[in-house]
Amino acid sequence: MGLTQSGTSLDVLLRSLDAFADGDVQHDVATALAVEGQRLVRRGFSESRAPDGSRWKALASRRGRTQTRRPLVNRGQFAAAAARYTVDRDGFVFESALDVAKYHQSEEPRTSTLPRRPFYPDEGGLSVWWEIQLRDGADGALREHLPR
Repeated sequence: MGLTQSGTSLDVLLRSLDAFADGDVQHDVATALAVEGQRLVRRGFSESRAPDGSRWKALASRRGRTQTRRPLVNRGQFAAAAARYTVDRDGFVFESALDVAKYHQSEEPRTSTLPRRPFYPDEGGLSVWWEIQLRDGADGALREHLPR
């Protein structure tokens, strides 16, 4: 009785392991997470919602008229700046170059004219929605490296 191969070939398995060892997989997963996070940040701006799903405080009315514009969406520059990220093999980082972004994101005491409107998850953790979306993005990136 001789040995026969079943399933994935050894060469394919070894190539997959090499991708994990040299950091390619970590970088690809970090990139997938950043791209998914960018999509979630942009969605938050388009829906005027924080990552936990709560609505941002509406813009103050002017001269007794109801304000119909959405907060932080003036020409889309704020959302574009907030959705910038960098990726390396250790992970990814979002960071806005706009100083006012830090104020909206922070837990610092508020004024009535500039309330907190977070667009990144807080240190306390991710909402269930963000967890699901990021997990799916990571799973997709991992599937590209796993043998079938």
